[in-house]
Amino acid sequence: MNGPLNARAPRATTGQKALEFNLDPLLYGSLAEIGAGQEVARHFFRAGGASGTIAKTTSAYDMRFSNAIYGSDASGRYVTRDRLLRMLDHEFGLIIERVADNRSPESRYFVFADTVAARRFGAASEDHGWLGVQFQHLPGAAPSRVVIHVGIFDVTNQDQQEALGILGVNLIDAAFRHHDDTDRLMESLIENLAWGRVEIDAVELDGPAFEGVDHRAIGLRVVSSSLGPVVIFGPDGRLALPADLLYKKVPLLLRGSFRPFTNVHADMITQGKAALAAELDIAPADIAVLCEMNIARYLYEGVDEVSDLQARVEMINELGLHAMVTSHLRFFRLVDHFQRHALRRIAFVLSVADLDVIFDDAYYEGLDGGMLQAMARLFASDSKLLAYPILNAAGTVRTVGNLKLPETHAHLYRHLVANRRIMGIEADSDTLVPFAPDALSAQIAVGDSGWKKLVPPSVQARIGELKL
Repeated sequence: MNGPLNARAPRATTGQKALEFNLDPLLYGSLAEIGAGQEVARHFFRAGGASGTIAKTTSAYDMRFSNAIYGSDASGRYVTRDRLLRMLDHEFGLIIERVADNRSPESRYFVFADTVAARRFGAASEDHGWLGVQFQHLPGAAPSRVVIHVGIFDVTNQDQQEALGILGVNLIDAAFRHHDDTDRLMESLIENLAWGRVEIDAVELDGPAFEGVDHRAIGLRVVSSSLGPVVIFGPDGRLALPADLLYKKVPLLLRGSFRPFTNVHADMITQGKAALAAELDIAPADIAVLCEMNIARYLYEGVDEVSDLQARVEMINELGLHAMVTSHLRFFRLVDHFQRHALRRIAFVLSVADLDVIFDDAYYEGLDGGMLQAMARLFASDSKLLAYPILNAAGTVRTVGNLKLPETHAHLYRHLVANRRIMGIEADSDTLVPFAPDALSAQIAVGDSGWKKLVPPSVQARIGELKL
């Protein structure tokens, strides 16, 4: 790096980051902020020396002005990725057009932009935003981009503005300082922000500064680095947002380690979608299936969580399914997460054996209200558990109807079944195999080819290719 950004002690304050940036004579650009005030620009002006670094700041709060500058969004929404990208391209083009011929050829240009839905006076809302920086990592280079989506959880508009200001400075600083170290780049995004103020659920790195970067690995680092508790990968391997993926849809979650994805998993999805569609009187196309894996298991077992999880995500994506990776161990935590996105209808398709866990007091150790508190939160929304039968080694089938629980929990269980919050679903009898979670992995490990008939063809190919 040129100028003052060469060296600095880690964990600099927001003001220090802004001042160091301002003092680099070869950095020059604009800031465009819509929705929460000019909070990022304020840090650079407050730090001093901004006249040598900031060409322009702009805010276009009136929808007509905003559309006139950046164009309207086909969805009719204003806080979207597409709108952010148009803002970045528009403002970057102006910088190059208007000043590039008059500055040192060693200059590097940038644009920061955000479009945010922050807390409004007297209104309940989902507070979130898209933030991005488009920049040259080398003089004369084609622009690269860092784009993030963030949820904002401070309860006052003023605190949300402050958090966005800090996050924006971090984003600009990280793009220039750490573009060659993506792990450090991502960790630095939430410096100087207390835990719980913001959650990041999408990070996109594009352009020549990030050649060879694996988008799935970046997405997994969001969860493993505690930037956010949930990421969702579309079949193309890119991160998908709940607000987009689940718009007017009901999420159906299948939880598992998927070591590997089996024909039973496929049948659980098929039967679960059919049962849920019939129960809610909706079309199967209105159900979004998410195959969810919990990262805690990988961390506790000491596995290289990113590389191992990435193989599972790729396996699921190749089947045309969405893969979801979370840090939420308990079921009700996932319900809490989706309720933040104003989703009240949530369903899980799970094995009958999972009901043993859900009705086990030990599963809620450390939770003040124990099982009753967890159940209240799990079923506070219009959520449902769709339980798939299992075949025991003895040849008997366990179902919702014949599940045996301790008498202390049996009344609660019967209540939930009677009110169709827990529902049994049918199984393809040809697919059912004796329930033994680790048996298939053991077969693969010892080279027993019998496993091949239990998984989809694309999974067979991937297991052989990666020697899983």
